[in-house]
Amino acid sequence: MKRFLFFGFLKILGLFFLYMPHFLRFNFALCIASLLSLLDKKRKFDLLANLDFAYNNTLTQEQKQEILKTNYLNLVYSSISFFMLGVSSKKHILNTIQIDKPEIIHNLLQKGEKIILVTAHFGNWEYSTPAFTCYFNHPITAIARMTPYPLVNEYLLKVRSKFNISIFDKNGAAKHLIQALKKDKVVGIVTDQNTAQSDGELVNFFGKKVRHTPIASILARKFDAKIVCSVTFYSKDYKKILIKVLPPIEYQKSENIKEDIYNLTQIQSDLLEQLIKENPKEWLWFHKKFKNQYEEIYRRKSE
Repeated sequence: MKRFLFFGFLKILGLFFLYMPHFLRFNFALCIASLLSLLDKKRKFDLLANLDFAYNNTLTQEQKQEILKTNYLNLVYSSISFFMLGVSSKKHILNTIQIDKPEIIHNLLQKGEKIILVTAHFGNWEYSTPAFTCYFNHPITAIARMTPYPLVNEYLLKVRSKFNISIFDKNGAAKHLIQALKKDKVVGIVTDQNTAQSDGELVNFFGKKVRHTPIASILARKFDAKIVCSVTFYSKDYKKILIKVLPPIEYQKSENIKEDIYNLTQIQSDLLEQLIKENPKEWLWFHKKFKNQYEEIYRRKSE
């Protein structure tokens, strides 16, 4: 009964937002985002700590507030969009997205190349995989972090698995990614979060040392796969989700496995930094990206 009520409520919520006029949906998200920016002190602290540290305290208060405002709005609007995604059709997805340089993906698929699609928490990142499968009519295998709540996990998997997407838990996901690449399928990985000491490659990012997951680099080298970076942005009116596709990463494979993996991971970190600097408002600054090496920046003075 609990499960029925839970899923029934989320379906109604999704339909409610889906058929709500855009201006009402946007202004509702704007109000919630404004409220959160006032009440959510912990996230705000982490975001400002990241900005001050990454930009060496060179951003003005106006710039930081603009980034803060956009981050909260994107977080709220993306949450609303996720409920909508659970009840959306393929037609709705195609009407919502706009892909820049889709020929990059088309060419790789036509050549039968193995593709590792790496993305980051820009704009509405949840649309990266359904946009891919709906637009290119090709399945994708992706990984995601689970929550401590089984019902929530079931809902997340249900929504994320729509439109020919195979989703697996981050823990133990490597074998599923390997199986997918062996079958010439496309895999998708979100690579911009901080990782544990044992899981991440230490690379440069905004002139600092951070841990960056090397899974895409390891798989690309082992299976001669192409790493393609793709990020999502909202249009100014939030009516469209704009998807930017970058050319495949070019690298020379050597006999030194460790060095190759480091170089490939550093290239991904450099691309992420470049994309953030081009549009800092769209990246989700709430994550403790620098925590592994600089945990002290997230400590409040009262601690």
